[in-house]
Amino acid sequence: MNSSLTNVLECPQFEKSADEIRQSGRKILELSKARVSELAQQPESKLTFDSTLRALDDLQYEESKVMHRIHFLQNVSPDEDLRKAAQDVYIEFQEWAVEKAYHKGLYKMVKTYAAKGEKLEGERLKLFNETLRDYRRLGLELPEDKQNQLQEIQKKLMKIETDFSTEINDYHDQIEADPKDLKGLDVAFIEGLKKSSNGKVIVSLQYPEYLPVMEFCETESIRRELCIRKYKVAADKNVDRLNRMISLRDEMSKILGYSSYNHYVLEERMARAPENVLSFLKDFESRLKQKVTREIEELKKLKAQRTGTASPEIKAWDYLYYSSLYKKLNFNVDAQELKDFFPLENVLKGMFDVMGELFSVRFVEEKPESFYQWHSDVRLIRVDDLTGTKLGYFYLDLFPRSGKYGHAAVFTILDGKQVDSKTYRRPVAAMVCNFPKQPPSLLSHSEVETLFHEFGHILHGVLTRAEFVEFSGSSVAWDFVEAPSQILENWVWDADILNRIACHHKDPSRKISNDFVEKMNQAHKAGVALFYLRQVAFAKADLLFHADGRTKDSTRIMNETLSSTFIPAPDETFFQAGWGHMVGYASGYYGYAWADVMAADMFSFFKKNGLMNRELGKKLRQEIYEPGSSRDENASLEAFLGRPLSTQSFFENLGL
Repeated sequence: MNSSLTNVLECPQFEKSADEIRQSGRKILELSKARVSELAQQPESKLTFDSTLRALDDLQYEESKVMHRIHFLQNVSPDEDLRKAAQDVYIEFQEWAVEKAYHKGLYKMVKTYAAKGEKLEGERLKLFNETLRDYRRLGLELPEDKQNQLQEIQKKLMKIETDFSTEINDYHDQIEADPKDLKGLDVAFIEGLKKSSNGKVIVSLQYPEYLPVMEFCETESIRRELCIRKYKVAADKNVDRLNRMISLRDEMSKILGYSSYNHYVLEERMARAPENVLSFLKDFESRLKQKVTREIEELKKLKAQRTGTASPEIKAWDYLYYSSLYKKLNFNVDAQELKDFFPLENVLKGMFDVMGELFSVRFVEEKPESFYQWHSDVRLIRVDDLTGTKLGYFYLDLFPRSGKYGHAAVFTILDGKQVDSKTYRRPVAAMVCNFPKQPPSLLSHSEVETLFHEFGHILHGVLTRAEFVEFSGSSVAWDFVEAPSQILENWVWDADILNRIACHHKDPSRKISNDFVEKMNQAHKAGVALFYLRQVAFAKADLLFHADGRTKDSTRIMNETLSSTFIPAPDETFFQAGWGHMVGYASGYYGYAWADVMAADMFSFFKKNGLMNRELGKKLRQEIYEPGSSRDENASLEAFLGRPLSTQSFFENLGL
């Protein structure tokens, strides 16, 4: 990005009704179709980079300004009619996006321009090369009948994937429990649960209720029932949908000449090929196994003591409970007690202070009356450079509600983009989480870690300096996208940082001692092998879903992989039906562990030179967050590290 450009930052104009959603959808569809027609009819003699590749990126920007917003509202709006309208509009536009991708006139325009051999460099050359690559990956070098077949597959996939995600977001289930059966849980938590007419309390599958019960409830039958229901989320419809998604992905990759969907996806990732990922996972699993065996034995001993069973098994509903109990008994780390130090407001303020200092930015909260709120919980934060330049906005939507996206994620609402020779439009993003709402909204330490993780995605988005939408913010290779967020998780394991963000909600003078933080780190390492083995199991299942020659029975693959690698799923359950990562992360779930290796290597420099080292913060911002995908991700990584990637820090951190 040219430093002389004028930065422009504006809030998006959100639709407030189903009719407005449909109207916006019609307008952008009409604009896109008209613009495509204009571009495709340009005289060949006048084709330039600006009239072809830049023009396509400009159109993508106009489309994304509307469709990012509509897709976001589909995931967060409290209005069911608006969400349904957003889903319909999104599907309709995605169908057109497939047609546009296969538009012969646009393809001819790009190929004709390419044949001119104009000398390009930097971002322009990368955009040129990747546009031609993407056309090849769409099959536009194949016969017309194959192109038509691929186009139909793409449209079917878009529809099924959207339905799959919506089914998860809209799914509701719960159990009723006698309060006395929730022994082990904080009294305030139990009192905050909704009550049923028969005097029992209601525990839903939303994470602020589900996770504490799974982690602290002493009554195994309660944990078992809740766990089984969680493993059956959206099963009635999504098992079949996922099987069809896998089948369509396989069919598409075969037409394009790839051995499997894994090969198709990984061609444009840092890993390059599934063989490299499988080798990584195999090495990872073998390193973990010895430590995992010890960890499982410790959990079994605890279960034997608590239940009186001579040779107990650790079930899916036991893993979190006995892991937490083990840490409490052996390291005196009481996760429930620790929550008292993390009221959400204090954590947010502390995080903004720490990250503002590290990255040389300021965070300014806007007044609620100055922007549109789709829900009264929503907040808007402006990010300013220390020079006063406005870099971006991000929304905070932090509490659960019906129909809302059920996990933690960051959504792009407006991409960063150089719109002309003088102007750069700054980005807008939104962080969506599901933290406890009941005041004082106490977070667990793992939720604090989640907050820092998602904030990494926010920074990756709002600090961008990429010239083109195609490379803006977190539009990077999917096995790199988690690295800029996962590195920030390390800050919440440091005593000095924790005491900058922590504040005991009853006694603000109390601090978390250095000794206690050391015990937290020891406890973290004590259970980390099991945590990563779970990641390996999911990554293997994902790759097996999309491997060559597999029968498309996702239930068998999921359950067999969990049994052989991690902890068996409960009988007659279908975890994969509620696994939202199968849209967006298909063939790419390994990226979490892959990115952790990169994050650990980058963090080793802060570990050595200080977590608040501003020079390193500046370097991280300039080499990792600002470029987006405007250069090869490996080049960005090596620019920060000053050398090739090493796995040493990652495995040392795990105690392996």
